[in-house]
Amino acid sequence: MRCSKCGHDNPPGAGFCLNCGTSLVGPAPLANSTPGPPGGLLVTCPACRTENPPSMRFCRNCGTVLQASSPGILPTPYMGGPPMGQPPMPATLAAPPPMGPMGQPPMGPMGQPPMGPMGQPPMGPMGQPPMGQPMGPMGQPPMAPPSPPPMMPPPIMPASAGPGPCPRCNAPIQPAFAFCQQCGFRVAAPTPMAPTPMAPTPMAPTPMAPTPMAAPVEVVGSMQAAPPAEVARGRTAPAAEPAWGFAVSVNRDGSDGERYPLSGDYVTVGRTGADISIEQDRFLARVHARLEPTADGARVVPVDTLNGVFRKLDRPVELAHGAILLIGREVLRFEKLDHDERTPAPLVRHGVAMFGSPPREPWGRLSQLLPSGGIRDVRHLTDDEIVVGREEGELVFSDDAFLSRRHCTLNWDGQRATITDLNSSNGTFLRLTGVGPVRHGEHLRVGDQLFRIELRR
Repeated sequence: MRCSKCGHDNPPGAGFCLNCGTSLVGPAPLANSTPGPPGGLLVTCPACRTENPPSMRFCRNCGTVLQASSPGILPTPYMGGPPMGQPPMPATLAAPPPMGPMGQPPMGPMGQPPMGPMGQPPMGPMGQPPMGQPMGPMGQPPMAPPSPPPMMPPPIMPASAGPGPCPRCNAPIQPAFAFCQQCGFRVAAPTPMAPTPMAPTPMAPTPMAPTPMAAPVEVVGSMQAAPPAEVARGRTAPAAEPAWGFAVSVNRDGSDGERYPLSGDYVTVGRTGADISIEQDRFLARVHARLEPTADGARVVPVDTLNGVFRKLDRPVELAHGAILLIGREVLRFEKLDHDERTPAPLVRHGVAMFGSPPREPWGRLSQLLPSGGIRDVRHLTDDEIVVGREEGELVFSDDAFLSRRHCTLNWDGQRATITDLNSSNGTFLRLTGVGPVRHGEHLRVGDQLFRIELRR
């Protein structure tokens, strides 16, 4: 259906032009009816402020009456938006408010006079407020009551998505319209949501009164402080007690290095996390060994089972089966031989004895241990005295610069084997197999570090 005013094509059955709002079908306007707004000007809804075509009788957004339906009646003027927190209510046609006696202005809702321009109350003669309004003290204007907390306006739910005829007048309704353009029927009532109160301003916490501290108790006749608290694993802090000894690091050239105090219940030696830590030594474990004081000196407790702890020999020591020796840079394992291995029987086949080297009866052997865990050379010990050195002796390691010319001897008396250091420059060391006592001045090899233990006497 084409509009006769603007020429816009409208869907069949439309009562008003969707472009300019001109009535397409309907009776001619009465002669004495109130004229509408001039053509071409949009009409603003007094309730929701939506612009509508000039020929519409109802707002296409909220359904409020836009113009009077009877002669001589004008639409109710817009007095401001709806209060916050409440859904907008459609305005209704009402008769003009009657004038009060003595020419007083008409009363608004709740018995209050209507608002003046700019939202101010109407003024009486001489710029004073109207009669009957209470004055504040000393002629001041009345105090406004405290305003309630602001509420968020409820969201308007979208209208029905599908187009269809009006249930009242069967006029076509566009999908985005909430009210019928022909009769103002509400198509989809918005579901009001509960007003969202604004977050209250956080109040500063009330300061609590400080907890009264108990008065110190005076101890009569005692000036000594309380003992220090114990640290983890039951040991006391090193500074809590005087040192019972020192571990002196010995340099490569034989000079003294750093001195580490020994105090508390025990002192750990390791690579990281120990009381005495040497991070650059890759032969040390995290906690390698532990030094503990005793009634007659001290003792060392090996913790690491890979490299262990070696003690420097200062007297002849009996060798047990499987003992590990450190001679120069050579790590040797001593083993005793049983009777069958000491006196092997000759091989006889078909009555013929096998020809070979003259048999010797060794009483032990030394196996050279490698860093990979394997064995390189095996030396059998046959004489009653075996000299180990860099230039002289039965066992010579000419490529070891840390060996002396005659370094140590191994002796056999037919029952037991002993080892004796020959005042070598770097000493002879025996690996400890368990907890061992430590005397004043003894040397311990821990990883690649050499310590001299000094105890207080």
